[in-house]
This record gives sequence, C-alpha cells and structure tokens, in this order.
Amino acid sequence: MRFARGSRPADRFLGVRLTHEELEQLDRHGGAIGSSNRSETVRALVRGAQGPTHDQVELPPSLREQLNVLVEDGWAPDEGAALTAVLTLGLQEFARTHAERIPNLRQAARDGAERRKARRAADREGRGLLDR
Repeated sequence: MRFARGSRPADRFLGVRLTHEELEQLDRHGGAIGSSNRSETVRALVRGAQGPTHDQVELPPSLREQLNVLVEDGWAPDEGAALTAVLTLGLQEFARTHAERIPNLRQAARDGAERRKARRAADREGRGLLDR
C-alpha cells in the first residue's frame, strides 16, 4: 500500500528496515487511525509512546502494585483486565449502595419535614395560648 507524502517537513530522516509483515501491520495501523502516510503513522506511534493521553490514565504505583497482585494471584490475565474487574465490582457496589441509601435518605427527609411541621404547629399553638 502506497501513501502520499506528508505535508510537514521532517527534521531528521530515520531509515528503518521492516519485514513485509511489519510493513503490512504498519499500513493496517495507519489505515485504522486515518493516517495519510507511513511517516505520519510512525509519528502517531511515537506520540502514543510519550505517555498517557486523554483516553489513558496514569495509575499511582500503589494501585498498580495491587493490580499486579491480582494478576499474580490469577484473578485476571493482565493489568488491564484487573483494572476492569476492580472498576466493575466497585461500580456495582456503588450502584447497590446508592440504590439502598436513596430510599433511606428520602425517608429521613420526609421524617425531618414531619418533625419541622409538628414543631411549627406546636409553636403556633403555644403562641396562641400565650396571647390569651
């Protein structure tokens, strides 16, 4: 597959020999990301290797270690799967807790409103008795 030349001038030329399979893989990746040529595809790969983007999250070392323990213990095949499992379980627990607490919070709000209403009624009655 031939690509058009890039419009941006390059500072340095990097000659890299690739096998036929590697070249096909590079072309497939370039097509997947919408790259106009192989140089742009390589530049995109280099930019992606620089660190996390808006789609990726930099994990703290302590969390990364805990995820590695899950992998070592056989709970997940790799770090990404371990993170997915932890997030899924955490979100399920959050949703369960949220679903249980919301009715309780609503009931507490109703009880508080009833107490305030009863206090106001008692205050009015007391003021009425004092004014006589």
